[in-house]
Amino acid sequence: MMQNKYKPIAAALSLLLAGMLFWNIRLWKELKSYQEPQIEAYLPEDIYVAVGSTIELYNDQVAWTGIREGYSFNWDCPVGQNLEDRFSITGKEEQIGDYSLNLTIYDYNINELLTLRSTIHVVSEVLEEEYSILNMGDSLSNGREWYRTIFYLSDGQITFTGTRGWTKYSHEGRSGFSAEDYLKPTEYFSEGISEGIQPFYDPVQEMFDWNYYKLYTGKDPDVIQIFLGTNGLKDDPSDTVEAIGQMVDNIRRHDKEIPIYLVNTIYWGDQEKIGTMVRQDGEAFLQGEFKARSDKRIMTLMKAMDKKFGDMPGVTLIPLALMHNSRENFEDGDALHPGDAGDQQFADVMYSVYCGTLPGTVGGNCGTGIGAEDAG
Repeated sequence: MMQNKYKPIAAALSLLLAGMLFWNIRLWKELKSYQEPQIEAYLPEDIYVAVGSTIELYNDQVAWTGIREGYSFNWDCPVGQNLEDRFSITGKEEQIGDYSLNLTIYDYNINELLTLRSTIHVVSEVLEEEYSILNMGDSLSNGREWYRTIFYLSDGQITFTGTRGWTKYSHEGRSGFSAEDYLKPTEYFSEGISEGIQPFYDPVQEMFDWNYYKLYTGKDPDVIQIFLGTNGLKDDPSDTVEAIGQMVDNIRRHDKEIPIYLVNTIYWGDQEKIGTMVRQDGEAFLQGEFKARSDKRIMTLMKAMDKKFGDMPGVTLIPLALMHNSRENFEDGDALHPGDAGDQQFADVMYSVYCGTLPGTVGGNCGTGIGAEDAG
């Protein structure tokens, strides 16, 4: 009788212990998820440095994590400098050649999390041929100083063409344009004055058409560069990548061999600049945006661009997002458009890639694969 009396109590205790065990297991798993490193990293397989140019890879832009502090970065290369917040290299004549670059990322206990490898190509700054480049893009391509700087870096061997801008520095940059705007009959206004429908849109076929652009404008460049992504930046980059993919496919249909460069758009400025950037009417320009989310979107876009275009023949990705100093190069009240120092970095990065990959240069294969690693 006594045993029967305690059976309900024993059963209740068993259920209680089972419940506590289940709760502890769930809590342990949840805590473990917070303890595990949540980090993504992206590093090009090939990095080009022209003699006289400085290329820098910024730790906070090569890697993304929700918590910036607590990670250490170690760059190992026979050339260049392993600095506090970046790897830096200035190309020198006597260094022309290829060098292995290794990046190891550690957590706050110096546990190794990721190792990424790349090859530094120090290349000659002298071009043997002349090239005209057509750049289509947004405000980062709209009459910027980097066009002129590249012209002078190349001693006039590189000029830019397009329907906008100046003779040797013409372009197809349109402030506010997204990649999708170049697929549609989008009208462009400059200082309130209409310039008409953007010239890549064929009204008969109702589509982006490279052959139509050449016939309509009379422009026939040696090289095409697409520098888009800031406008239309979202958690899911598929719309932007698909739009650029349609452009590339159409260009390649009409020009089988023309080199195509795709520039990864840059990270935004810090939260102070994001929050204080205003429109002409004085209202917040980037309402509700914050730095961590925009950085994650840039990282996701770069990786999606790699997946789509990284192994595509004749297409070269320019990893500008990793190589522009987003902490220092923006003026007060502007989180999107760098000052003069930014334009100089743009020029050094682009020109170095041109020197290493354009047909007729030492590199000259015009195809750069990109690698990425993830953890967490």
